[in-house]
Amino acid sequence: MIDAVFISDLHLHPDETAITERFHQFIQWASTHTRSVYILGDFFHVWPGDDALDAWSRSILYQLTRLGDQGVAVYFMPGNRDFLLGNSFAELSGLTILKEPSIITLGDERVLLVHGDRYCTADRGHQWLRRLTRNRVFPSLFMLLPLAFRARLVNQVRTRSQSNRTKSAFIMDVVVSSVLNHMRILGVDVLVHGHTHKPGLTTYADQGITYRRYVLSDWDDNPLLMCYDKSSGFYFNRLLEN
Repeated sequence: MIDAVFISDLHLHPDETAITERFHQFIQWASTHTRSVYILGDFFHVWPGDDALDAWSRSILYQLTRLGDQGVAVYFMPGNRDFLLGNSFAELSGLTILKEPSIITLGDERVLLVHGDRYCTADRGHQWLRRLTRNRVFPSLFMLLPLAFRARLVNQVRTRSQSNRTKSAFIMDVVVSSVLNHMRILGVDVLVHGHTHKPGLTTYADQGITYRRYVLSDWDDNPLLMCYDKSSGFYFNRLLEN
């Protein structure tokens, strides 16, 4: 039995039927193979608020409750696209919402969890938007707007995400100094994050310490699942190879 599985950046949307099907496959697998699932943001491609629940999103919610019914603990950390997912959705689905950053313990490892966009400090426009939307008062004020208006605003993200493809790889990726400074401040040497869609392990040697940064996969194709168990430590598995 796997102790924990980490996923992010599914970008679930009614139009993305292949990704939704992969998620259903994941739920079926995870219900019998892991003790816990950590979703580190951008679970939904856009989320205008918990009052936006419709038939499609309720089907996703139902899949999450299936995990809980099988005794699998599910944790969710908001990303830059679904930071408005709140307590109502969490209560209905059985999710536990994690604050960013969060530190968990796996075996003898203290592991830092973040969505990942906080480290993309070369993208000044994104950092400005992040500061605005993560302000404590922003969600409450935004939720005062009519749902239809909120939905139109967040759906514009789909158009903006297309234009982001013209940004350089440097701007879209993490800045290593931001990563290491944060890890030093929090006293951890293991980091797990998503957002950049560049899965894998990167190590950094600094002042006699080896820092490990694990990056999670997007779900556009056959996603990599990052797993942890006490005997093997951290490792990646392809969803469709399980």
